[in-house]
Amino acid sequence: MKPDYFLYGRRVILVEYDTAMNWSSSLPNANWLCILVSDDCERRYLDEVISKIIGKDVGWVATIGNQCELVHDLIDEEIAFRQVDIEPLYLPKHDIMTTFHHDFADGIWFSIVAAHDDDFEIETVVILDLTRGARNDEIQAALKSISDEEAH
Repeated sequence: MKPDYFLYGRRVILVEYDTAMNWSSSLPNANWLCILVSDDCERRYLDEVISKIIGKDVGWVATIGNQCELVHDLIDEEIAFRQVDIEPLYLPKHDIMTTFHHDFADGIWFSIVAAHDDDFEIETVVILDLTRGARNDEIQAALKSISDEEAH
């Protein structure tokens, strides 16, 4: 896990998805937004990630990367399935907001600076990288830009 950032009053952490590691232990259990970064991740891994972030009471999921619309739709489908299934499947007490962003840097900016929910306060933003580090330079550039903006 990379070091934390504090931007606009929110803790920002980077978590790299790795099937060989317990990546989900780095996720908060409340009051958090997940920026899910995915370009070409297999469906079974996306399903695992979606299940685990819902289980950790994510409040908002913003998707970025080449698969942003697909991942957004998969999350919405999982939430809908859990709401109507005969067997009760876990959902947080709050509604989970979902957005997708084609503009990579804008998606990170929106998630850290502008995202707001009346049901809970977003205290932590987790950038969950499913690209095996391929987007790390873009993530770092976006975080630096936000940090520079906040400083002025």
